[in-house]
Amino acid sequence: MTVPNVLAERYASAEMVDVWSAEGRIMAERRLWIAVLEAEAVAGLVVPPGALDDYRAAIDRIDLDSISRREERTRHDVKARIEEFDELAGHQLVHAGLTSRDVTENTEQLMLHRSMVLLRRRAVAVLDRLAIRAAEDAHIAVAARTHNVPAQVTTLGKRWAMFGEELLLGIARLDDLIERYPLRGLKGAVGTQQDLCDLIGNEAVADVERSVVSELGHERVLAAVGQVYPRSLDLSVVSTFVELASAPANLGRLVRLMAGQELMSEEFRPGQVGSSAMPHKMNPRSSERIQGLLAVLRGHLAMVTSLAGEQWNEGDVSCSVTRRVVLPDACLALDGLLQTTLSVLGGVGVH
Repeated sequence: MTVPNVLAERYASAEMVDVWSAEGRIMAERRLWIAVLEAEAVAGLVVPPGALDDYRAAIDRIDLDSISRREERTRHDVKARIEEFDELAGHQLVHAGLTSRDVTENTEQLMLHRSMVLLRRRAVAVLDRLAIRAAEDAHIAVAARTHNVPAQVTTLGKRWAMFGEELLLGIARLDDLIERYPLRGLKGAVGTQQDLCDLIGNEAVADVERSVVSELGHERVLAAVGQVYPRSLDLSVVSTFVELASAPANLGRLVRLMAGQELMSEEFRPGQVGSSAMPHKMNPRSSERIQGLLAVLRGHLAMVTSLAGEQWNEGDVSCSVTRRVVLPDACLALDGLLQTTLSVLGGVGVH
């Protein structure tokens, strides 16, 4: 029996779920192992002819039950996945010169970066829809409210534009993060790269690391880390997500407030009911969902804030359980929030 992830099953897109699925993680991990082995072979590590092709042929043969049984025996998740991949390929070559964190840290960062690119696309789609609504509703006068009390006249288009500009600021911050986001790189057990140096020689290590990072589609890599990359980097990611979600959440609150005055309504489809007791009600349920998902993100921000500045020496695994929850779920929550915002903007009615 398994407990479902509500964010994945009800709110996030199939694309985002694919990034953070068990299969998606294993595929990213295996691509990393192959990229490292290719670079090591160029650096002089003896790799039998055809071995790399054997690993490539096995990359998408994923048996979660088999991996789980191996983990029960080894009591080590990375070792279980190494054994599985090696057996499928018929060699024992991957992971040479690496430590578990070389694999898990970089893999998670690759998944985060892929998620950020996907979320940027979602946010730009929301921005585009807001621009369209701002133009369409530029002539509709409404009572502007400060302190939630009528103040002066504004237009509905102006309100859409207000949230659009706030979203634009959030997208700009996300763009900056995507551009400067660095991978941990291949740093070994304590950040000294000692195992790689012993395996392929000191002079070749920098070239191998650059080759691997480039093969994985990145340019930036951290220079001086310990066993883990700074958890303040995770804080940068989730805090950016909260900023990006703020404009859609403000929009959702506006729809809820105007719906209460019967000035606006969400799309109400044939057969839809607003309440089990009062089926005629047109409740702004999707707008409420937007703000609910923002609350989820705020909770994840609090969790990841507790990890920043808590590193012991070169690192430990005390943050692992928190990050296993925060990293995927923050991406799933923001994806669902932006998807819901697109739905609201596509069907909102003005009265």
